Amino acid sequence: MTSTEGWSANGHSDGGARVLFSLPPRPGLKSAKLTMLRTAKRTGVLDALRESRWRSRRLLILAYHGIALTDEAEWSPELYMPVPAMRERFTMLRDGGYNVIPLRDAVARLATGTLPPRAVALTFDDGTHDFLAAGVPLLREFGFPATVYVTSYYAAKEVPVFRMACRYLTWAGRDRQIDGAGLVAGGGALDLGTLDQRDAVVEAIGQYAASRGGGTAVETACLRLLAERVGVDFDAFVTEQRLRIMSPTEIATLPRPLIDVQLHTHRHKVPLNGEAFRREIGDNRSALGAWCPGAELDAFCYPSGVTDPRFLPWLRDLGIRSAVTCDPGLAESSTDPLLLPRLVDSWRLTRLEFEAWLTGAGALLPRVPRRRRYRPAAVYD
Repeated sequence: MTSTEGWSANGHSDGGARVLFSLPPRPGLKSAKLTMLRTAKRTGVLDALRESRWRSRRLLILAYHGIALTDEAEWSPELYMPVPAMRERFTMLRDGGYNVIPLRDAVARLATGTLPPRAVALTFDDGTHDFLAAGVPLLREFGFPATVYVTSYYAAKEVPVFRMACRYLTWAGRDRQIDGAGLVAGGGALDLGTLDQRDAVVEAIGQYAASRGGGTAVETACLRLLAERVGVDFDAFVTEQRLRIMSPTEIATLPRPLIDVQLHTHRHKVPLNGEAFRREIGDNRSALGAWCPGAELDAFCYPSGVTDPRFLPWLRDLGIRSAVTCDPGLAESSTDPLLLPRLVDSWRLTRLEFEAWLTGAGALLPRVPRRRRYRPAAVYD
């Protein structure tokens, strides 16, 4: 997830691990990049790159998270794509002559040098309900295959993802000061006016839930009370399946082979301890294997973009053949299949910037360092 207010990164920043979710770059730098791209488009450079032998040897993997069903894109524009924006992206892929192929096939053909020209693979992270409600119909309409990486803990519980729902609800109450009784230790007034204040409130609510033993019953009670305080109808929120992972039944009925269900850890964590790391993958694989009998579960997505050199031998021992990161770039034959780069697309990326990435030009432009703003989030069992 790549959002200013979305699901927190459930990883670590020590020992060489990398958390890649960040705030957007400064507007002046983006303006300079757009000027360069307009010139490249006007002079035919983008078209030349799209048809080049250089691009034909490379794979662009696109990453998506949520598809907005209501106001999610206003809340988190780097995490949620409105349906019309997603349709525009797919139309650009179709009309630009890009070959959208399954990631499994793309990785194999990348290694053997047999990619089709203008190759693109589509991936969706987390497996939220909106993927089923809005993403699958679009993929069917355009005939595009996709890989969805599903985290299984909240799928089995069939309740909203706690931290993500807390962040949305505090945003919904951003013009309020609310009573913290029953939400945070000691109660008191809670200001929700700024992002920093909302982050602090979400952290305090998480700590309070943990102090009460955690678990989905405690989490749901906290969410219901928070929704009441900010003026959101929580029953409707639940009925509409907002900020919820697809249920086991929904995952089982995803259309195959159009949709390939793959691994994203059980609790959306990447522990730096080998035993705990293997348990995360094992629990995830067991759950998805039960819901998708016969599925070849050998592809992985690093939660929150957290990577670490220690993970690679662990993944190989677990039989993982490919793993995708949140590092922007194009994959080539020399790319480690366990460190595949992806473009995390978002509503904030302009049409021209997206086109540049499709042609390959986006990978050649200087990258702007981004400020980081993410904290670990616990999941209780």
